[in-house]
Amino acid sequence: MLERKDQLITQRLTLKSIEEKDRKDLLEIVKSPLVKKGYMIPDFNSEEEEEKFFQKLRDFSRKKERFVFGIYSKNKFIGFLNDVTSEKDMIEVGYFISPKEWNKGYATEALKAAINELFRIGFKYVQAGHFEENHASGRVMQKAGMKLIDKEEVIEYRNAKHRCLYYQIER
Repeated sequence: MLERKDQLITQRLTLKSIEEKDRKDLLEIVKSPLVKKGYMIPDFNSEEEEEKFFQKLRDFSRKKERFVFGIYSKNKFIGFLNDVTSEKDMIEVGYFISPKEWNKGYATEALKAAINELFRIGFKYVQAGHFEENHASGRVMQKAGMKLIDKEEVIEYRNAKHRCLYYQIER
């Protein structure tokens, strides 16, 4: 496998390491009930827990062996894309975008950039999953060229069971 790039640049976005100045924006987004519906994020019981969460994401985004990026529009943090699992030539990714930025094509643009980079560094398959009721995320995956595959799981999250559907694209 090749080493991942530090930055991925698209027509409207930059995917790069999370910076200290992004703390407020990142925490505001991950505490959004709309984001929590479809992206598995813990509840925070203290500022200390928030700080640990932010530091973990920021640190992961700086590690070359992890595929973790902040998503920026005009140098403002608007979302996040990360590796979920990987094995040999397959990687699963997840992502979230600030609800203020929904329906602008940013998630699709970021996912396409990620897929291109993952293929460049040597992965053959890229997967992503979404809760069945989160149709918008499924559309993002489809627009990025991913196809629904024969893989599902039931995940318990926030005291409810969610059927998770998976999509994949092959290099």
